[in-house]
Amino acid sequence: KDAAKKNPPLTALKPDALTHVVLSHPKAPDIVLDKKDGKWVLSAPVQVAADPFEINTLLNLSTAEVRSSVDPKDVKLADLGLAPPGFSLSLNDQKLDFGNVQPYNFQRYVETGGKIDLIDDPPASALDADYSELVSKALLPEGAQIVSVQVPGLKVSRSADDKSWIADPADPKAGTDEMQKFVDAWAHARSLWNGALPEATKGVAQQTAVVTLKNGQSYSFGILGREPQLQLTRPDLKVLYSLSKADSDTLLKLPVPPPPPAAAEQKLPLDATPAGPAW
Repeated sequence: KDAAKKNPPLTALKPDALTHVVLSHPKAPDIVLDKKDGKWVLSAPVQVAADPFEINTLLNLSTAEVRSSVDPKDVKLADLGLAPPGFSLSLNDQKLDFGNVQPYNFQRYVETGGKIDLIDDPPASALDADYSELVSKALLPEGAQIVSVQVPGLKVSRSADDKSWIADPADPKAGTDEMQKFVDAWAHARSLWNGALPEATKGVAQQTAVVTLKNGQSYSFGILGREPQLQLTRPDLKVLYSLSKADSDTLLKLPVPPPPPAAAEQKLPLDATPAGPAW
């Protein structure tokens, strides 16, 4: 039995073959992504690791299924939102211009290489002019080796012999395990979602958290709010990270050590019967 005929892909490119992507919106800086050492990074307008899941949305457009095609001679490009296009996406050297969405089937016009195709409208978050969703959800680079974390009222840093952690101010209740958990929480911290840094927060004094790595690089996060989520800002990236509310406890203070084991109480076995009086 013949397999159902599959519609052609939007381009002949394969996602794995892509190494350079440019997303262009009118009146906004180009968003440039590059694959370096097997990992995707944002090269412009900021330099930071990219979120693999969000990047896949862009890369998979190369093989998006063409639902139908339009002969350019039969239409006016302006009527389809293609002159000028709403936005453009360059995959390696192939440019895709995106036009209007058909309201009755939610398919979007795309012009590439002189042909006009309709594809299912891709998710908007990865394709809008706001690059924040494309920024990695991880707060620190993969494999970051932390030497100190400073949050309001607390600094945890490596000892002079580099064999243990020291808390300032010292906390008699917190031992090495608690300090290691605190540092590990920062090493693996991830946002639930990212957003553009609101204009209203720029220039507003915020408490800060500063993480310094072994290579000398420091990352400074503004603490914008703790309810209903922990919100941290990276003013240099103009990104707002929204984390779980529970991260306020793991990232902004030392964990509470477990209580010491209670002194063993002398108890009768459950099946024991109290000794009666001696007669």
